[in-house]
Amino acid sequence: MSDATRDGSKTRPNTASGETDSGTPKSESIGSGGVDRRRFLGRAAGTLALGSAAVLGCAPEEKASGRTWDLETDVVVVGTGTGLVGGLAAAVAGAKVVALEKRVIIGGSTGHSGGVAWIPNNDAMKSEGIQDSRENAMTYLTQLAQGQADQDLLDAFVDGGPEMLRFVEAHTPLKFRVSTIMGENADYHPEWPGAVKKGRSVEPISERQGLLGPELMEGLRTGFEEAGGEILLETPAKRLILKDDESGKRRVIGVEAERDGAPFFIRARRGVQLAAGGFDWDMELKRHFLRGPSNYSLGASGNEGDGIRMAMAAGADLRNMNEIWGITVYRGEAEPVAKHKMGATLNAEIEKRTAGSIVVNARGERFQNEAADYDTTWRSYHTWENWGELGYRNLPAYLLFDSAARGRGSLAGMPDGEALPDWVVSAPSLPELAEKLGIDAQGLTKTVARFNVYAKELRDPDFHRGESSYDRYGADDKGITLAPLETAPFYGAEISPADLGTSGGARVNGRGEVLDPFGAVIPGLYASGNNAGVGSPGTSYGGGGGTIGPAMTFAYLAGRSLGASGGDS
Repeated sequence: MSDATRDGSKTRPNTASGETDSGTPKSESIGSGGVDRRRFLGRAAGTLALGSAAVLGCAPEEKASGRTWDLETDVVVVGTGTGLVGGLAAAVAGAKVVALEKRVIIGGSTGHSGGVAWIPNNDAMKSEGIQDSRENAMTYLTQLAQGQADQDLLDAFVDGGPEMLRFVEAHTPLKFRVSTIMGENADYHPEWPGAVKKGRSVEPISERQGLLGPELMEGLRTGFEEAGGEILLETPAKRLILKDDESGKRRVIGVEAERDGAPFFIRARRGVQLAAGGFDWDMELKRHFLRGPSNYSLGASGNEGDGIRMAMAAGADLRNMNEIWGITVYRGEAEPVAKHKMGATLNAEIEKRTAGSIVVNARGERFQNEAADYDTTWRSYHTWENWGELGYRNLPAYLLFDSAARGRGSLAGMPDGEALPDWVVSAPSLPELAEKLGIDAQGLTKTVARFNVYAKELRDPDFHRGESSYDRYGADDKGITLAPLETAPFYGAEISPADLGTSGGARVNGRGEVLDPFGAVIPGLYASGNNAGVGSPGTSYGGGGGTIGPAMTFAYLAGRSLGASGGDS
């Protein structure tokens, strides 16, 4: 999953949720892509009206079990981001499909992303003569997964991804090209065996500039609706409905949703696909599962763990629940923005890699390669102090600049010459800056002295900043990310680990079927994306689009399985 917001290629990405601070919908657009809301949602709203008319125009059917169904269909998809790929696959196979969306707009986090999908060995890269292979992809992914992905999942993604893209191109208006956003930095670990610097990241072909998440979602919506799928907006799913099948197993047969404040029961003859995102905005789940604090999120406001809780209640096993798609934000902006559940709108990723900047903890120590990919550096904030008062050694953290760096690019989203936010601190010397920020002045002086010696030589023996070609992504026009901090005045601001979304969820197999804690399939239940812990098969991003690509792939696999299912009679 990658986009300009997530990769830091834009200093100030869009406010992501498509809502105002009060929670009411924006009237003009979704995200910053400039998609007209009336055009983007018109057909979905029409679908809602059509579905309502169908429901309200006939009496609900009373079942032998005593259940009254307000609506009957073959497949219910919970969530309207990448889950629509699954809905499309099931619809093309002949299933009647209804997709539920809790918000007034479709798309979830995908709708405000860059629309980039990371798919190894895809047709777009082949058409440009870029070499890849299944073997190379598997080598790279195996290292990336760090033992946290079954071979079944890796095989399903590598084999299913290119097939999924061909399917989407065949059944939607979308066509894909090698990503122009990511350039030569598609794979985040280009020196690893099996890596391909460019080509695995693809994006919708479009004349639109900037983030293409809205373009991706509009294409998926169009294809889904033309295949007969229906979208019900402002219809949050609340729980799954199960019954015993002929073998005595509990089978998912429907969904209890909510419409206009009242329960709304939908029968799903073939099954339910959970695609409701992660638990980005559920602080209780974050406290329980994450390996360290992540108090701010760029994920969609609707990502509150609904689908994961529903899966748990149905007996699902979980995977990857301690993992997250990490990013660094400025705490001064993120704190007030988070109160509105709007997502932090400013990240520090490009500014961290600007020559003449460093990141330090309260001891004044560096603790990361500031120019590494955002998901990798996120983990560095959570080093545990194992003596004394205990706690996270690298929290709080601070991003420091000198004036020369200020002239090379933006600071806190503001270019040189424009006023800085009041949460950016300045001082004529580093010891004075340290005092203002609460950093140990002696420790900082020692750290900067050592850093400056090596930075002048364009090397970093401590954290290897600048050695990877990815490190130079977004650096100055000479590709330099190292320079000493020596030109007064100096600037600093507190930064914080945040997330683009959580990456754990219901455990699935390579067909998208949800498994219980004993590895058995829960009949009628499927999941994809961050709802299933397969926003990436492993623990980390493969490259730009490293969550969207796997999410689309497993949605497709789940939808294909649902399309072939005999279902519940």
